[in-house]
Amino acid sequence: MDKLPSTTKAYFIKLGEGGAWEDACLANGTIRFGYHDTPQELCLTGQWDKVHEFWTAERGNSGTASNDVRQIQTFFEADESSIFITFSKNYLWWCRPTGVPWVVPEEGNARLRNTVDGWKKTSLGGEPLSVSRLSGKLTKTQMYQGTICEVGETAYLLRRINDEKTPELAAAEETEKVLLGQILAMVRLLTPEDFELMVELIFSQSGWRRQTRTGGNQKTMDLDLLLPTTNERAFVQVKSKTKRKQFDEYAEAFAGTDAHTRMFYVWHTGTVDRDPPPNITLWGPDLIASKVLEAGLLALLKDRIS
Repeated sequence: MDKLPSTTKAYFIKLGEGGAWEDACLANGTIRFGYHDTPQELCLTGQWDKVHEFWTAERGNSGTASNDVRQIQTFFEADESSIFITFSKNYLWWCRPTGVPWVVPEEGNARLRNTVDGWKKTSLGGEPLSVSRLSGKLTKTQMYQGTICEVGETAYLLRRINDEKTPELAAAEETEKVLLGQILAMVRLLTPEDFELMVELIFSQSGWRRQTRTGGNQKTMDLDLLLPTTNERAFVQVKSKTKRKQFDEYAEAFAGTDAHTRMFYVWHTGTVDRDPPPNITLWGPDLIASKVLEAGLLALLKDRIS
């Protein structure tokens, strides 16, 4: 699918009170709407003044009726060049409406619309649109008290769906890429002992606790770790330089014991060109620099090599 153009209109829709219609709509690729008493023919023929008169009589208030008509008109007239969004199951979902709305008598005259290709909870590139990873300026839209409203953060929404980055983010990521390269270069200047210490500190920042530090006492283990929240036991083998043959030997030794549920194999120079077993995690040159940065250990690293 082509990217959504910047002119795309975006609307939030609440799929039923308390999300009562969400499961059916998301599964069937439909959009359901209330305002059951609205005369269908007036909407299909665009007689919005008469729809306003109808709801003014129902509400007893012209201003409230205007808000009703705005939502009804949006539901009926939004086309494939626009999108609807909703929030469900901790995701943002989006779709493109198509076709003419129809009445479902057995559902109390609810209205339904089809979608071009169903509801999606990922970007065009397949990135999950998790609510926890979206701006609060966008996600607060779900607090809207009515049924349909225009999305205020449309530009941001379209960027996320289109997998586009702001110029500021693109520049920051390029700077980070350069920084990570410099961190890796500094890590490679560490002594084996200092590198092992750095790895231990990375794990401690993640909640792991060292049980014993075996180092040279056991040839297949450098760090014996416990994760208190789950009581998971893991051991870490740290190598400044390594290659596949050396890793294979440690992997074989790990397979022959049940003392630990996981193994981490960590190094900064060399290549292990194979996929590890599910219970072995590899931290090589492509990861170790980011681990140092995420753990806030850059200052310590600079001190160790200065």
